[in-house]
Amino acid sequence: MVFGRLFEMRCPRSVNRLACIANDVLGAKVKKDAAERVRKKLASAGLVDKSHVIVEDGEFVIIPLLNRPPVSLLGDADVEMVEHRFPRRPFRTNPIDDIQQIAKVPDDLKPLLPSKWELFGDILVIRLDSALDGYEQEVAGAYASVIGTKTVLRDVGGIAGEHRKPVVRKLLGTDTVALHKENGIVYKFDAAEIMFSSGNMEERIRMAGLRCDDEVIIDMFAGIGYFSLPLAVYQKPAKIVACEINPIAYSYLVENIRLNRVSRIVEAVHGDNRDLKGEAVADRIIMGYVKTTHEHLPYALRLLRSGGVIHYHETCPNELLLKRPIQRLIDSAKGCEVTVLRSKEIKSYAPGVSHVVVDARIVKPS
Repeated sequence: MVFGRLFEMRCPRSVNRLACIANDVLGAKVKKDAAERVRKKLASAGLVDKSHVIVEDGEFVIIPLLNRPPVSLLGDADVEMVEHRFPRRPFRTNPIDDIQQIAKVPDDLKPLLPSKWELFGDILVIRLDSALDGYEQEVAGAYASVIGTKTVLRDVGGIAGEHRKPVVRKLLGTDTVALHKENGIVYKFDAAEIMFSSGNMEERIRMAGLRCDDEVIIDMFAGIGYFSLPLAVYQKPAKIVACEINPIAYSYLVENIRLNRVSRIVEAVHGDNRDLKGEAVADRIIMGYVKTTHEHLPYALRLLRSGGVIHYHETCPNELLLKRPIQRLIDSAKGCEVTVLRSKEIKSYAPGVSHVVVDARIVKPS
């Protein structure tokens, strides 16, 4: 690669120069002779921030990032994480501009076309204002043409039921199975049957960087492998038991274990996690569910070894953050020593309600 041309910072005359204003962004600083190799690794994991321009700094190159990469992704490459003022990459068009231009809907309705959507592989999920109800096919065709997707689904009811099923309707295409790649992990799932939250991406990436050498891990709500797969691919646990009650999600969990080549580490179990056998068998428990997660805490504590760690997720009213989830852990531990290692709001779940995670170490009475 010729870096002199790659790092050109001047804005084309045809582009609004405001697009080139610099911003402080996380970056990977690496020597030029290793820059392209590192860039490819980061790009394959979906971590390169394409909205900013890669820059030179003397004998180094600084690559803008969306999130901090797991150490294991970079191998032995000498990379320093820095905050840097990157110039924004100039964009000649915004996809919504093209969509509004070609969508065959009345001009007064075009401002209602959504500027945000979910894209899983080549499956697009959009929410539409009810004023566009009579133009669903025209809208779907415009989005599919501009974004380049095989199927368009309309989100008509969010997520419903114990199995967290998306409530969607097909607008275009028939195949709803997505092959979605994130952080170097392949997730295969049916987007009309299985929830995949883009808002949890930071937590999935955090799991990829969680040191757990030689640990036995139980993922009590494994889904399609949201957290089990990053741990298995990027870390060195002895074993991960991934439990999932939903038969559709379980079938994709099994397939994703195979696709990501971690069969020697991850054991998929179909069933209710409350039926898992054993006592004090796991060094780490992942409870990546919401709403009723606290009801499963006694079973998690039975399975956890003394000194082990629980990653406990729940949805919590904002006025109770982060007191309620921590108190629920303490109450369920019944005399155990509970040390909170980390607590964080992951995302807004509903008006006045947030999805939170608490990491806690549990030491049981001797």
